[in-house]
Amino acid sequence: MLTPGFSLFLAVLRIAAGVSLFTSGLQKLSWFAQPPLQQKFAEWSAHPANDAVAKYLAFVSQYPAVFSRVVVVGELGLGALLILGLLTPLAALLAFVMVLNFQFASGQIFSLNYVRGQSGLAYLTIYPLLFFGRAGTALGVDGLIRGVRSSGAPSM
Repeated sequence: MLTPGFSLFLAVLRIAAGVSLFTSGLQKLSWFAQPPLQQKFAEWSAHPANDAVAKYLAFVSQYPAVFSRVVVVGELGLGALLILGLLTPLAALLAFVMVLNFQFASGQIFSLNYVRGQSGLAYLTIYPLLFFGRAGTALGVDGLIRGVRSSGAPSM
């Protein structure tokens, strides 16, 4: 059982991560008209961290427009779900996968500098915590839904 204090901490962490993800998506709205990932993939492919990254980049480089749009929709949608506390475990898991893909493709995850400074490492630890910590139960729609179900009220 989670303590009320820890539940509140997870709620604040969930909302902050959601706002960060959502605002990042807002900044990328132009990616719908001008997908920039083709250039990024080319830069990363020039110096891949290892063979697995090179193979991954060879695949994703075929679809830069699709992945550019998926990133924007993912950041906006998953950010909104985290802010609302709706489908929190699924949103946290998908956000983790999305950040992990970016960190893997860029090769940053294989650098010693990855553990220092600004990196996706913080998000790669926050999202699993939100996933396993049932972060949507406090100050979130998941908690409201769970409360209605546990009270014996008829579900819709």
